[in-house]
Amino acid sequence: MSGITSGTVFYLDQMIGVKPNRIASRTLDFSEVADDRAGAAEWVLYAMDQGETISSETSPESKLIYVLEGELHMLVDDKPCHLPQGASVCVKRNTWHEFAAQSSCKFLQIKI
Repeated sequence: MSGITSGTVFYLDQMIGVKPNRIASRTLDFSEVADDRAGAAEWVLYAMDQGETISSETSPESKLIYVLEGELHMLVDDKPCHLPQGASVCVKRNTWHEFAAQSSCKFLQIKI
């Protein structure tokens, strides 16, 4: 359970922690507040230590990436994207993309 309930304040950046030399992920559960669970978007928090990478991949769904803390560099269809804290980028489905943590960072990925 994510601790996400109707009317409860939560902080995304506090729901995951950076671990030395690792990448952590946590899928958020909105089942207690979603009207239509089958149609709900998937939200996943990631925490990456400085220097960690996620190699080039594609996804059958489009994604929105939002940086909560730190600095993330991405390649999206061979285009470099610098994402400091507070920045976002959309990645269209079936588009090659990769991630590199320039500093320890946390980001939210929402499949759209």
